[in-house]
Amino acid sequence: MSFEATPLRGVQAQYGARSVGGFTGAKSTDGLTYEVAINFDGDSLPSEVEVPAGATITNIIEDFATGVVSSATVGGVDVLAAEDNTKATNVPVSAGGKLVVSGPSAGTVVVEYIYSV
Repeated sequence: MSFEATPLRGVQAQYGARSVGGFTGAKSTDGLTYEVAINFDGDSLPSEVEVPAGATITNIIEDFATGVVSSATVGGVDVLAAEDNTKATNVPVSAGGKLVVSGPSAGTVVVEYIYSV
């Protein structure tokens, strides 16, 4: 990829393809809250995101997916109850583990959790 700087304007131009995406893992959104977006399109790889021990699953958002989430687990523990986003249904994850979500045929599912180091 080549770059070109215009000396008079101080503007830099980029030629060629640009890389996009590439984010893997949980993204911190505000302090203790993290989001994991799982893409269910045909060309995506399965989620390899680890949710740490001591985290609490607070919400599962399936608004951007085709179909419903039929199961959601962290390290084999069912966390699907967090789907309705109320404090009464927050699911603590005592042992941590790999996040696995299944059900949708396309789109994106977002899993939110809180975690304090």
